[in-house]
Amino acid sequence: MATKKNESVEEEESYDSLHAEEILPELTGMPIEVHIRRHSRFLLFLVFCLYLGWYSFALFLIAWITGVRWAENEGYLQKYNMDLVWGRSFLMWRTDWGKDFIERISQNKPFWRRVGDVWVVTVFIIMILMFSLLLWQATLAWQIPKTSAVSPKMMIGLPGLNPVIPLWYGILALVIAMVVHEFSHGILSRVADVKVKALGLLLFFFPVGAFVEPDEEGMKSMKKWERMRLYAAGPGSNMVVAVVFSFLFSSVMVASLEPAEDGLLLYSVSADYGGAEAGLEPWMLLTAIDEEEVRNTDDWKRVMNDTYAGQNVNVSILNRGVPGIYSVTLSDKGSYYLKYYPDYYESWMSGKGFMGVAAENPKIITDSLANPTENILLYISLPFAKLQPFPEHFTSIYEPAGAIGILPDNIFWILANSFYWIFWLNLMVGLTNALPAVPLDGGFIFADGVTGILDKFKKGMSEQRKEKIVDNLVGILAFTVVFLVVWQLVGPRLVGTDPVILDANINAADTQGWNGDVFEFDASMSNGNFVTYEWDFGDNNTATGEKVSHSWTEGGLYFVVLTAKDSEDRQSVAFEQVSINHFTEGDGSVGGGSDDTVPTTVNPYVKTVSIYINVTGDNGLPIVQSDVTVTINSPSGAVFEQDFSLNNGETQAVSFSTSEGEMVGEWEIFLESNDPASDFTYDYDWYTYYQSNS
Repeated sequence: MATKKNESVEEEESYDSLHAEEILPELTGMPIEVHIRRHSRFLLFLVFCLYLGWYSFALFLIAWITGVRWAENEGYLQKYNMDLVWGRSFLMWRTDWGKDFIERISQNKPFWRRVGDVWVVTVFIIMILMFSLLLWQATLAWQIPKTSAVSPKMMIGLPGLNPVIPLWYGILALVIAMVVHEFSHGILSRVADVKVKALGLLLFFFPVGAFVEPDEEGMKSMKKWERMRLYAAGPGSNMVVAVVFSFLFSSVMVASLEPAEDGLLLYSVSADYGGAEAGLEPWMLLTAIDEEEVRNTDDWKRVMNDTYAGQNVNVSILNRGVPGIYSVTLSDKGSYYLKYYPDYYESWMSGKGFMGVAAENPKIITDSLANPTENILLYISLPFAKLQPFPEHFTSIYEPAGAIGILPDNIFWILANSFYWIFWLNLMVGLTNALPAVPLDGGFIFADGVTGILDKFKKGMSEQRKEKIVDNLVGILAFTVVFLVVWQLVGPRLVGTDPVILDANINAADTQGWNGDVFEFDASMSNGNFVTYEWDFGDNNTATGEKVSHSWTEGGLYFVVLTAKDSEDRQSVAFEQVSINHFTEGDGSVGGGSDDTVPTTVNPYVKTVSIYINVTGDNGLPIVQSDVTVTINSPSGAVFEQDFSLNNGETQAVSFSTSEGEMVGEWEIFLESNDPASDFTYDYDWYTYYQSNS
């Protein structure tokens, strides 16, 4: 990548003449077959693209290749100092433009030599790290599911072809990366007094490469360390540009962002839960729940901890700056954790309201992006998270503040995106070119480094022998690098993991009953080589074994959780909902002027509360009545209140039942004697019916 040798160009230019001689005489009268023979490589690649389903790219290939080859045949390319290379598919444009700039900027030779020394060391370090990374990634092939292998498109670093690189920002950043890379080669060439013959670009519709063409004889006569400086200048300068634009993006652009409104950012919305069903989406700004402001995570936790599964809440949202209210029926927090995060499930979660969204202070997002050193992998992976270029839902939440805020919003976001992609592609170009594989810069640096070591420690060895050793090492290393890169594509498909069938299963004879009933649970129908079975019944009671039984003392909807593990400690989790209706009874007496209270707790997923009370006068005076007040209080207040005047021994029956209103929470029967002579006795039956509501 550092240089472009004349021989390679001459080989490409002579391609047609060489292959024309190979065409059989009997084909000379059949133009279509001759045409196919001459363009066989292009046609094979076209078939490959169609096989992968790249239909749009295939059409572009047809138009591009046809156009440039026609232009070459008509002599138009020669007029503009252009050639077709690499299968007569890429345009090479040579120019003298930039040579004067290189000449001027390279005048301070001591400075550039010191910089070159730093770049050589830097590239060697990156070379070792990148090669180690490739080796480590190769070992992961046995752990990656075959269906999760990397797509070939992800290995192509060209805008428009790689799905994560945007076209126009990508072209801008790639051109800058190539110009910086090649100009740096040119500068170090002149520092070593090697003539720069030409500069140029490689084009495949848009620029995909650049080159500086130093004088070959001059390069051969360079000292090895000087030549290593020249090669290291490309990736080294790309890394410098990456650092500079990383600073501009993070410390200047992102650091100036402030949330446009108060609220919490929804950064994740789970399908099949209340929030998603109501229409909530990631990157909405949540500002209130049931008109109660939510300004931070403490507000969020406080409000949600007071909710229960099945409750309807009104959620105030800003969606791309537009306010709206969404009616959300809350799901069950316990069922979510059991399904997705069973290791973190706790029994108290069952019955709690769950919106199915993850919310965070929006300032945390920008703070993390403004400090890339805290999580460099997150910073680099923004394109894969679809956060670069910044999408509309991001730009509607934040606005620039401070001195940078004087820029118009559209200019600010264009600059921010441009800075990021200049950083990203310079980083990728620098890291890639540091790999020890010819024709990458790292390969040439490695070759000169090995030659230098042999010169120092094997002084008696012939030059031919040294050259052979170096060529073999460089060839083996280049093959290894290519193999490791290709292995990322094919390795998981060949040796990746097949799915291991682990399917815990609960067979329950009954899933609805009353407190005190005994329920039987059987895990023998589970699919997998399980050796242990652990049960959690949601009421702070657990058990082990393939078959277990349990009874609940309190009513409610419970999740019976089975965790089955095999001999390698791999596990599968299953859960079963059990609805326990609650019955309680009791009696008591109240003296004149006194009162008594019968409390109980009604849990989420309640269907009906039914209360039956018998109140009997008991003052022992035949002509004096007992004045009694019976009140039933629900979480929302009194739902029943009635006064009775009872003769001694007279019984009044009270019947109350409801399926409406605020039912979850603390209930009580309040029985009050209204005067000192109003003694009475009572008994009650309390039925709470629950429904299954997953």
